[in-house]
Amino acid sequence: MKLSKNILRFLSLILLAAIALPMQAAKIDDIIKNMQKKYRSAKTLRIEFVEKSRFSLTGTENQINGRLQMEGKERFRLESEDQVLVNDGETFWRFNKLDNQVLIDHAKKDDQEVMLNDFLYNLKDRYYSQILDEAKVSGKKIYNLKLTPKEDQQSYFTSIKMWVEDKTWSIQRIVYVDYNDNETEYIIEKMDFNPVLQQSTFKFTPPEGIDVVDLRM
Repeated sequence: MKLSKNILRFLSLILLAAIALPMQAAKIDDIIKNMQKKYRSAKTLRIEFVEKSRFSLTGTENQINGRLQMEGKERFRLESEDQVLVNDGETFWRFNKLDNQVLIDHAKKDDQEVMLNDFLYNLKDRYYSQILDEAKVSGKKIYNLKLTPKEDQQSYFTSIKMWVEDKTWSIQRIVYVDYNDNETEYIIEKMDFNPVLQQSTFKFTPPEGIDVVDLRM
């Protein structure tokens, strides 16, 4: 009798897992679909954020404020306290304020992987996804998602965690983890959909007196 109860309990767990896994897969698909629809529908975006970098080897943490402005998938301007990255779809500028140097190169696919810029457009093709947790924060349901690069994809990260608000599908936080277990966290403080952006936003004119290195030669 005891054996029969254990077998029934085991079979019940298998049945629950068989039901729960497809349900979670369907749920995560819906979350990603709604989230991507929200961000893809915007022609332009302006995002104010706090970036926290945590280094596993030294146990130190740095924090800077930044702004990301985007138009479509390829054009962006990322400004922070230490650098400016600009991509107009053809040319890429990287201005290092600490070194007082700007690098100029042809725009490449790798240059487009800036926070929200690339993976939101190709998330399902490039990453496995799962729901880690659901929580109520100030009366709002927040999903904690984990993204893991697929085997055939080249990525700088071993995983990406995202916190997404239910119903609005707004991203609140993103944490990237690299192969050295360093973490880069972006806390979204403000997000404007379809702001008016001047075309000059996606160009960069080097200030006088800085070192210019043109890699297009």
